Amino acid sequence: MGTVRNGMWDLAFPPGPPDRIGDMFTAAVVADAVRRYDADLAQSVETGQDWRHGHRRVFRGMTALSVSSPTISRGIAEEGLRSVRTMLRFAVGRTVTALEAVDVTAAGRGSVLETEVVTGTADPTPRLEVPWQGRLLCEDELRAQLKVWEQRGIVEPGFATAVRRVVDHPEWLRLPGFRLAIIGAAAELSPLRPLLAWGAEVLAVDRPGRARWDRLRELAATGAGVMRYPIAADGPGVDITRFLPVLVKWLAAQNDARPALGLYAGLPGAAGLRIAAASDVLAEALLAMRPDTALALHGSPTDCYAVPESVVLAAREQLARRGIRGAAQDILHRLSPNALYRLNYLRPILDAEGERWGLFDNLPYLGGPEYALAQRIPRWRAVLAGSAGHPVSYSVAPPAWTSSVYKSPWRTAAFRASAHFGVEVFEPASARILLAAKLVGDLMAPAAPSRNPEALFSTGAAHGGLWRQPFAPRSLVAPAAFSASVRMLGDRARSVFGDRD
Repeated sequence: MGTVRNGMWDLAFPPGPPDRIGDMFTAAVVADAVRRYDADLAQSVETGQDWRHGHRRVFRGMTALSVSSPTISRGIAEEGLRSVRTMLRFAVGRTVTALEAVDVTAAGRGSVLETEVVTGTADPTPRLEVPWQGRLLCEDELRAQLKVWEQRGIVEPGFATAVRRVVDHPEWLRLPGFRLAIIGAAAELSPLRPLLAWGAEVLAVDRPGRARWDRLRELAATGAGVMRYPIAADGPGVDITRFLPVLVKWLAAQNDARPALGLYAGLPGAAGLRIAAASDVLAEALLAMRPDTALALHGSPTDCYAVPESVVLAAREQLARRGIRGAAQDILHRLSPNALYRLNYLRPILDAEGERWGLFDNLPYLGGPEYALAQRIPRWRAVLAGSAGHPVSYSVAPPAWTSSVYKSPWRTAAFRASAHFGVEVFEPASARILLAAKLVGDLMAPAAPSRNPEALFSTGAAHGGLWRQPFAPRSLVAPAAFSASVRMLGDRARSVFGDRD
């Protein structure tokens, strides 16, 4: 295909009923991903009558299958991403071409994105500082809090270790030698703000929008770093699902430092699935063009992960320490085994080396299969990139009170419920800086690759305590709501009696 006017290539789903194409696409991809390794699971996807409500069971099975063997983990990732490329289309005007038939690295020739630069005027923050509960943690106080979080099971040891390295090496905060491209720069938990405050050079990519880019440029101007960003014909910003080939060309041209690619863009529903697919095509192209490229990603706390035996044992220890409260919880569980106090981990999964894993399942009912696949596509890319020798920083983000949580009733309810049972829900500013510090630690001092590729997702997680909680998060929503109501009534009663006194 020739050049494209203004660089616009629209990444689209295959033809189908608009109200069903998301279900059809996700079911086909998942079936293709697992067919070689579990034909029965693939058949259950293809013959199931209610994929929208039954997809969670299949994603659980796919996660268990992936952790069972490195070969299977890589194979599922390869087959899943191949299926995505087989079915997606590039639409240019009235011409529609299969994504797999397009050379993305060549298709952007003839179209150009301009570059603008904003250089900050502030002095770089000289050390890692984390705002937390009205305090500013740094140095020894931050080291002590990291130890507390690790002991409480709020973060995994690998996360705490990576952040401690950055505390010990504040010169790393500027990411010397790297230039990170941040796809989804305006996302609340993206590392853009911390990195600009620390004096790093970044490439910022996000959707067009005057208010969005006014905020980003102000952040850069008041920071200490340098922000480069693309300019299209209509102004700053590009939609990666429409400007993918020309964006690949633009990013490849910013090559006077070692590249790192951070994927943080997301939207709900089918739009989020298209963004995940476009981000993956972008990652594949850049990793092929620059083999020294590092990859950085966040995982959602509302997803399904394989966790090591140490996490499962910690959850069981919490279960044994419940005391008299445990008897009441057990009674409620027997009355409603699926809805109340359901155990986080049941049957262990044995991998090819005989190691035991648990299955943490926090996929939401209302997220739908588009959400589940949008979370899985970047995980597949991380597995393949890590197996190919590319440095990969992957951090499961903690539950945080971001604006997207308040827009989603099921997430709001789940987070409030979890907080009543020892899970820490972070303010966005705290989570953002901790995740950015973890990224810096991973890039500047990469950890040795794990034998099992799925360990990438568990080793450096900051899950807020969800994984080491004895009960599945969904089964805590109703008890927490009841507990909150009782406390509210108690507060009102005390207020009334207090007034009478």
